[in-house]
Amino acid sequence: MSSEDSQGAVEKPGAPGKSRLEAGLRVGLSVATIVVLMLWILGVFRRGVIQAAKEPVPVESAAGLATETLAMRTIPSVTEAVGTVQAEQLAAITPRVVANIVEIRIAAGQQVAMGETLAVLDDRDLRRRVAQAQEGVRSAEATLAQAQSDYNRDKPLFDQQVITTYDFEHTQTNLKTASANLHRLEQAEREAEVNLSYAVIRSPFAGVVVDKLANVGDLGAPGKPLCTMYEQGRLWLEASVPEDLLASIHIGDERTLRIDARDREMRGRVVEIVPSSDPATRTVLVRVHLSDTREIVPGMFGRLLLPTAAQSVLVVPASAVVRAGQLTMVDVVEQQRVERRTVQLGRAIGDGFEVLSGLSAGDTVVTGGKGAR
Repeated sequence: MSSEDSQGAVEKPGAPGKSRLEAGLRVGLSVATIVVLMLWILGVFRRGVIQAAKEPVPVESAAGLATETLAMRTIPSVTEAVGTVQAEQLAAITPRVVANIVEIRIAAGQQVAMGETLAVLDDRDLRRRVAQAQEGVRSAEATLAQAQSDYNRDKPLFDQQVITTYDFEHTQTNLKTASANLHRLEQAEREAEVNLSYAVIRSPFAGVVVDKLANVGDLGAPGKPLCTMYEQGRLWLEASVPEDLLASIHIGDERTLRIDARDREMRGRVVEIVPSSDPATRTVLVRVHLSDTREIVPGMFGRLLLPTAAQSVLVVPASAVVRAGQLTMVDVVEQQRVERRTVQLGRAIGDGFEVLSGLSAGDTVVTGGKGAR
């Protein structure tokens, strides 16, 4: 064995010890790093920083503030049946004869009187038919006059047995035929004159035009509406009333209803109850006549207010409510100190709001305090 081999053999036993030392240093460095990070998180190295949990919260005194103690309040309970305002009488105005439209005198939203002209049709064909009918009547009158003259002539002759029964019966038949023909043509003349009157389309009642559906030049025909209109002043609310409340409603009852679009409440009279329930909603349609139709039009949303058993609710004055963005808060007095609480409010009741959560009966609240509105 060479000298180099002998030296290498001597160095090899020390290699494992060096590796163990390096591994220990790495582990120690890692542990030290973790310990330092934990101490940093715990705030050991942030001296002088005020801890949030230990900072005293400023408290406002309730001395001199206007307060009110909350108590339960008994109020009438009302159930709302939603519905839609509809016209009691809605008409689609259509021509009764076929003719071109030569004049339209209406527009959407226009108020019209009963008998007012809405549209005019081309009446030239209708006038010709009237003239033809009149000519037929004049011809029939002449025929009847001749038949009457023949009868007046043959009657004495028949009585004297100058002419046969056959000849006189023929004269009688001609008279009856001429009379019947004249009557038929007179009826045709009256019908032609009536059809001529249909060329001028008039309003069947005093009302409001909802929409105009035809224009000058269009062909008017039966079943093709020119416009739709409803009778002015006759509107009702069609409300869907739950089945379990139907027993408390009778025709002729006076009820309170609300039209949201006009922010108005009014009284109405129940005029119709549809004797059929909707199987999907379990409601019955009730129609309530509106006593005041000012600024109200068909299609508006409405509510029928139906009183039920009284309720006991907690009400907080509106002057105690503080609103900040989406939050609703109330300042509550606790041991002569003011504490601000977040509350949940419901419907408006008189000069306050129903409390759904956040307050209890007996709590004292600040009214008219800073920020309250």
